[in-house]
Amino acid sequence: MDEAEANSQVKPLWKQYNMIFAFIAQFCYVGAQVTVGSFFINYATENASFTDPQASNLLSYALITFTVGRFVGTALAHFFQADFILFVYAIISIALSAYTSAGRGLPGVIVLIALFFFESLMFPTIFVMGTANLGRHTRRGAGILIMGVSGGAVFPPIQGAIADKYSTRISFLVPMCGFIVVLAYGLFHWIKHGYKVKRIQSTVDVHVVPTPGRKRPSIIISQEIVDTMIETRRKLSHISQTLDTDKTHRFIIRTEHF
Repeated sequence: MDEAEANSQVKPLWKQYNMIFAFIAQFCYVGAQVTVGSFFINYATENASFTDPQASNLLSYALITFTVGRFVGTALAHFFQADFILFVYAIISIALSAYTSAGRGLPGVIVLIALFFFESLMFPTIFVMGTANLGRHTRRGAGILIMGVSGGAVFPPIQGAIADKYSTRISFLVPMCGFIVVLAYGLFHWIKHGYKVKRIQSTVDVHVVPTPGRKRPSIIISQEIVDTMIETRRKLSHISQTLDTDKTHRFIIRTEHF
């Protein structure tokens, strides 16, 4: 199957439900992230009696925590499936947001700083998951997911209105709602791909018998096919570890996965 034929079998963009769900999750995540950062100083000064300079220093520590969380999450992605990590991080973020909206004093601020750690990996994870297996729609789908940053312009006014009417502490229920949507997407993706926890290494040994006179084909293997081939490999004990092809009969194998 060549690339043109494979692309012709890809569903229309408006039927790419995984990408659409990812866009919604990205929209809500960015909105939640922006509100958490925007209202941090207000929360620290109103709920824990820190001064403005002290709250600004704490925000710097929170941003450092965010950076550390991104590196730690990247390391975890080498061992665990992306959707599983997103699912777990979203649960923790919801719990931390709930405590932030209910807690008071220094413990509430500490929990809010911890929230920065667990929200750090969500944007790249949702993006990669949402653009997987889009075929000819990959560029357009990536652009749509990037448009999810518009959530950062929608959530802050909502949280601000709630903060003015009630309190900054109560207003942190708004980002919690955003993390609930992220949780729903992570759970949807995790269930759809078989509840896998450990990361699947998409390295497949393929035996090819060259056929003289035939045009060099391009084989496109989806993540589901890769999973099946890997499982088959585990059950067979006498599969060769090499792929022997000459230069004139070389095959191209492209895997699209997250």
